[in-house]
This record gives sequence, structure tokens and C-alpha cells, in this order.
Amino acid sequence: MRLVIRADASASVGAGHVMRTSTIAAEFLDLGNEVCYVGNIEPMSLILERFQEIGILSPILDPEGFESRSDSDILLVDSYSLHPSDPFIAKERWFKSISISDSVTPNYDVDLVINPSLTKSTNTSTGIRILSGPEYILLRNSITRNSPRKTNDFSPLRILIVGGGSDPSSFCTAVAKALMEFPNDFIADIFSDNVDLKQRDDSRIRFHKVSMRIDDFARDCDVALTLASSLSMELIAREIPVGIAAAFENQRGGFQEIIGLGLAIPIGILESSGNWNIDKVMIRELIESESLRKELR
Repeated sequence: MRLVIRADASASVGAGHVMRTSTIAAEFLDLGNEVCYVGNIEPMSLILERFQEIGILSPILDPEGFESRSDSDILLVDSYSLHPSDPFIAKERWFKSISISDSVTPNYDVDLVINPSLTKSTNTSTGIRILSGPEYILLRNSITRNSPRKTNDFSPLRILIVGGGSDPSSFCTAVAKALMEFPNDFIADIFSDNVDLKQRDDSRIRFHKVSMRIDDFARDCDVALTLASSLSMELIAREIPVGIAAAFENQRGGFQEIIGLGLAIPIGILESSGNWNIDKVMIRELIESESLRKELR
């Protein structure tokens, strides 16, 4: 059996589609099956490291000319841009087909829709089988709960800031500017490939290229500031107090859902003008209030 994953990733769209499907890819590989990725996937460090970690050694394949096996291949499509009439995903080409879906995913003609969300979908109008709810949120099996810092630990607060696989919205730059205005004692580790160099003159803020090293810092951080994405769910699953923001249309629904359930606090919205509206009051409260952090955990 072969799992064929159709997804895209680039500096402009991020790495979310590839990273969340990699959790399913890892399970297929562990069962001794073959997995290949097909799509327009730029060789981003985060993706290449993740592929190496789970054992995907084959090159990323071009959809044009790809030969599927209709008697055994399972297609997993995770995309916002692929048109539902694209011949690559025609059902006759596949043994079975699956779509990872959220609020802005096109309605693909597949055998199964997986809707990884905090609340269960009741939409059955399409006649397609839907698996929906928190039990289908795609979390890597390496995600474990963090231990909160001890009450007698007076070291600087450790803040993790991530704007996605490539930070295309410059979220990290906007947050760094806000943090520089605070007098608090903290160490902020920012993972971004797109940061304004003017933010580098504050010794409390450290910059890193986006890579799987995010996991190492996530295990030790006290607070995380990030976008409403699959990564935010991993940070919440670790029981880290999280402040989240929404940059893109596909993040709005998850942003409202997470906030509404009290799993994180809202810290910003990317406006239609392209400017960030960062809530400095909420960020500072998250940094200063131990009771708020405890409540979020």
C-alpha cells in the first residue's frame, strides 16, 4: 500500500499542510507502508528535517506525469489552492481518497474527510463520510506535557515565539517590537526566517532560523506566542500558556474557536492593510500574571 500526499509548501504559504500530514505519514511508515509527497514543496529546513525524522527519503514528486496505482494507492490531499476539478485528484485514479479539511478547504470529491477541530462538525450534506472533532487533531506522537516551573524558580521567563514555517506575515517582527517596549526580565526565543534586523539589539531577544529545534525550546518555555495553526494546537497540547494571533483567512475560524474555549488568549490580528494589530496589554498580562498562565494550563 502506498500513501500519496498532495500538499504544497513555500515561503509565502508556509509549511502547515506538509507538517500536519506528516503525522499520518509517520504512522503509515511505521506500519511498513510506502509514503511519497507530491506537490509544489520548497526545500524548507523545517520540512527536510521532519522528513528525515520520520524516514521519508524519496524526493518530492511533480504532480505532472505522476503515475498512480488505482488498485492500491491512497490519496491524502491537504490544500487550499488545488482546484476540485484538477485531474490529479480524480477518484478513478485512486483506490481511496482522503481530504484534510478546515473552513476554507475546497469541497473535494473524496471518500473521507478528516476535519481536525476542537468541536465536532455536523455537516453531512455532501454525503461524504466525515471524521471530525478533537480526537482527529493531528499531533506528532513526540508531543508531551510540559512541567510548569517551580514556585522558587526566579530565572527569567522563557518565551517561545513562532510565526509558522516561514513567518510570511512578519508576525515575529511585530511581536518583537512589542516585547522591546516592556521592562520585564525575560528571554524570548524567536524562530523566523523573516525578521526585521532592527529588533536584534535587545539582549533579551534571541533569533533562530526555523527548524525542528523549535521542539527543544517548546519543552522548556513558560509562554508561547504564535499563530492559530496546527503548531498552536501542539503547544496547547503541551499545556503551555499560549497567546495566539490570526494572520490569514484560514486561521480565523480556529482562532475564534480556541479563544472561545479558553485555551489561549488573543494577542493580535493581521489587518487587511497588511499591518499587525498587536494587543500589547494581553501579551504583558500573560508575561506578568502567574495566575493567568496557570488558568491556561
